[in-house]
Amino acid sequence: MERSDLGDLDLSSSSPTADREEPDGSTHVVQFYDDETFLLDAISCFIGPALRAGEACLIIATAPHQTKLAERLAAGGFDLSALCEQGRYVTLDAAETLSRFMVDGWPDEKRFVEVVGGTVARAAAAGQVPHVHAFGEMVALLCAEGRPEAAIRLEELSNDLAKTLSFSLLCAYPSGAFRGQACGATLLRICGVHSRAFASESSAGLNGREDRVGTITALPEKAPARETESAGPDIAQARLAAIVEWSDDAIVSKSLDGIITSWNPAAERMFGWTSAEAVGRHITLIIPRDRRAEEDEALSRIRRGKILEHFETIRITKDGRLLNISLTISPIKNAEGCIVGASKIARDITEKKRLEAELAEKLLQLADEDRRKNEFLAMLGHELRNPLSAVRNAVITARLDPSRRDRALDIAYRQTDQLARLVDDLLDVARITRGRMSLRMETVRLASVVERAVEATRDLVEARAHVLSLALADKSLHVDGDVNRLEQVVVNLITNAAKYTEPGGRIEVMVQREDEEAVLRVRDNGVGIAPDMLPRVFDLFAQAQRGPERIEGGLGIGLTVVQRLVELHGGRVKVISEGLGRGSEFRVSLPCLPVADGAAVPARTEVEAHGGPVRVLVVDDNADVAEGLMMLLELLGHRVRVAHDGIAALEAVRVNVPDLMLVDIGLPGMDGYELARSVRQDPRLKDVMLVALTGYGRDEDKRKAVEAGFDDHLVKPLTVEAFQKLLGRLGKFEARGGPSGATVSTD
Repeated sequence: MERSDLGDLDLSSSSPTADREEPDGSTHVVQFYDDETFLLDAISCFIGPALRAGEACLIIATAPHQTKLAERLAAGGFDLSALCEQGRYVTLDAAETLSRFMVDGWPDEKRFVEVVGGTVARAAAAGQVPHVHAFGEMVALLCAEGRPEAAIRLEELSNDLAKTLSFSLLCAYPSGAFRGQACGATLLRICGVHSRAFASESSAGLNGREDRVGTITALPEKAPARETESAGPDIAQARLAAIVEWSDDAIVSKSLDGIITSWNPAAERMFGWTSAEAVGRHITLIIPRDRRAEEDEALSRIRRGKILEHFETIRITKDGRLLNISLTISPIKNAEGCIVGASKIARDITEKKRLEAELAEKLLQLADEDRRKNEFLAMLGHELRNPLSAVRNAVITARLDPSRRDRALDIAYRQTDQLARLVDDLLDVARITRGRMSLRMETVRLASVVERAVEATRDLVEARAHVLSLALADKSLHVDGDVNRLEQVVVNLITNAAKYTEPGGRIEVMVQREDEEAVLRVRDNGVGIAPDMLPRVFDLFAQAQRGPERIEGGLGIGLTVVQRLVELHGGRVKVISEGLGRGSEFRVSLPCLPVADGAAVPARTEVEAHGGPVRVLVVDDNADVAEGLMMLLELLGHRVRVAHDGIAALEAVRVNVPDLMLVDIGLPGMDGYELARSVRQDPRLKDVMLVALTGYGRDEDKRKAVEAGFDDHLVKPLTVEAFQKLLGRLGKFEARGGPSGATVSTD
């Protein structure tokens, strides 16, 4: 509640506690203090009972105060480590938190909601009781920096936040910040934005609120008060008139029968009526018809001597606009003390209401994003553990029963492919959402891309006993695109159809021309999509079902990748479904190119075979990875040596020069980049083909590899197909006599 005079302050001499709440369960209190020991006592009294009651607590304070408070709470029997793990005791550094939402020295509302509101929401979700007790020291830091206006604005934002989140807040200011008469107004405003104010320890023994206020501000012997009294009523009246004249709030007086008797300039600006037009007319001039009963109730309260404080309602302007306003109505008394009218103070809160609605919507979005993130992390663990479990069981089976070795290895092979696809999908999402996805555009025959994708998904389709029909109405359709990424689009759509269609279902893949576009359709007779899910089907992590009862696995990112890749190709994708159980159809439209068949680049080119065994040096600090790759390459007929660090690799390559080096980047001592630079500086090693084989797959990682001297960049795990392609490039490499014009591959 805002106060108009220091004498109105209710400065309690007791300390704030968790049980002194407002009727709605929340409170916003301020504690003044002289010594930090007193402050720590007050904070402990405020949050200790809340922790015992099962609530979460948020501490935004300086590091020294965090440490000392933790010591007190630990001495009181609280296991802070356990509370932190549960998310029920959250600590943030006050200065660092301020830096996250302050813009040009002023609190930014949207950032405040994201930073503080998001933290409060998460803490509330972690508590056994959906209410949070918070202590904030950020306002004290702002005052110490000479920015009290910013501190007051921060207090107001906290009040707004409390309208959408259930939390109680204790703020604290050192009393030394308010020494001197000039600080009285600031003290008044700070107390005014709190529901309760608690005096410092030096005021605790004083009897009256006036004495406690005087102690904080150190007003000198009431001299100003005596001067005001001696100045007489004329000056007091002039001061009152100036306040009314220059107030930003509309101040209106009326008689007990509702006739307007005064109308200040702010009322003219707010409602559009001039004083001459409004005075003498009934107050219903600005009250909408459906709210006129409020006026009768207000006048009834005024006649009984009651005050109506901060009543939020709607009023109407001269031009018919509706305003959200906050009203405070007080009785006006004559010299005999009889009530003769009412004084109304109206504040336009239309913008405030709009911001509150935005805040509520933003908090809902944050909560939804947080929920979806947690669901995604849970599903990620599930999707990673499944193939890992299958691989482990297959390996154990192959060891215990040699007769089942081939079957076990087939399972392990499929599941490692699944793991690789999961990692690739995650990396693609990261690249796309950050705008770092690069495409290798060329003229492509779309029919070839689709045929390749159908072949790539054949195992999944057959495993689920689906019937897949392929209709390529126009095999001469060409588009400008990245072959691999377009195949990924088709593979993701067929995979999605296969997963969300009951075994034995039907999948149709069709390509045809429509006007100037090549249109791909993937249609199934599967589970379909509910109407409320259709608008969100391409959202990141969105899935129609969650939990153990889901039909199939997945992370909810495949369709997001489809949409973003299609858009990067200048196309669009849409989904059609008549509802649950009615199947679905995904339609991709891409711009056509008027290209003859002979000019198109085929979707898949045969690799150029190398003439014979290759001498390979594998450099990897993971012994199992290095040995496994060595065994694979030896089975393919190549001569392979292994080194486990950069220095050993450099010695090995100088003793026996290989044709090809497969080098991990994260090596101990000398990393892969440094090893590549050392090899390139040695003229005797100029014919060695250097290939980075690593888990780092970002575009930046590929660029760094080329700059270090690598001829190619492959992402683990290395497949037989990828190695055969590498041998084809090695043949071309040798034909041109060593490294020149390095390339980057995403195989």
